[in-house]
Amino acid sequence: MNEVLNNLFGPELPNHSAAAIGAFDGLHLGHQHIINNTVTFAKKNGITSAAILFDPLPSIFFGRLGTNERILLRDEQETRLREMGIDRVIILPFSHQIADLTPEAFLSAMQSSLHCERLVMGEDFSLGKGRTGSAAVLANLGSTYGFSTDIITKDVMDGDIISSTRIRSLLHQGNLPQANRLLGYPFFFSSDIIHGDARGRKLGFPTLNVKIPEEKLKLPNGVYAVYNYIDGVKYASVTNIGVRPTFGLDDKGTFVESYLLNASGNFYGETARLEFVEMLREEKRFSSAEELKNQINKDIERARQILS
Repeated sequence: MNEVLNNLFGPELPNHSAAAIGAFDGLHLGHQHIINNTVTFAKKNGITSAAILFDPLPSIFFGRLGTNERILLRDEQETRLREMGIDRVIILPFSHQIADLTPEAFLSAMQSSLHCERLVMGEDFSLGKGRTGSAAVLANLGSTYGFSTDIITKDVMDGDIISSTRIRSLLHQGNLPQANRLLGYPFFFSSDIIHGDARGRKLGFPTLNVKIPEEKLKLPNGVYAVYNYIDGVKYASVTNIGVRPTFGLDDKGTFVESYLLNASGNFYGETARLEFVEMLREEKRFSSAEELKNQINKDIERARQILS
């Protein structure tokens, strides 16, 4: 067990810290409340702000959630936390050994590295074997280990709590406007632009082709109004996620193709960040390529209205 604890939280800080702790998948508005409180306390007291999170997510590790259900990937979490003002991001490699730590052992290891003055968490947070380290227990242990706690009650929007579970459900329904409201930013993923089979070009709609990152939550097959960011430039687009049933490619896997509304060019090898704004329609099989082209023109017109 000592090997598990050794340097678990990284190098010892030269000063004290305020730390937020949680799974933080999505870093939605509720999570942002926790992070903002942490950063504010740290700045006010001239100490380091830190965020402690876990990879893989405990819910994925224990099989409560599929391996391709992450709202934010690990590197995306870290980037957003930095943007929110967190000085040190600590991603703990979640394992049975970590899960079986007593709350006391966890806090002792944390304090040896972070010298935490304030620990900030959601009211439903827990750690340790049997989830015995609830927020209330950690608050009671704070005086022993030298920190105070800030336990954040769940934020509510439209009559229901803001949670990663609720957001995942909305994303699986293709309800981007509501999911994005709860996230506080557009759902997105980034991927390298790759060569396709030029089928869109043959139809008169040349597309950029990307793959959905393996662990990322997959939206329903369909057509979306999307902003593509390539090399810092923002492009409005119509993006299709699906199997292209009109061409009998149902068994070839999922394709992600974006038609840029006001740009063209060779972007192969670049990285695109796709921010999903609204689902236009579900994917469907058309009786002919001509019928598909007519529908794409309608999709383009609607996307222009949404993204203008």
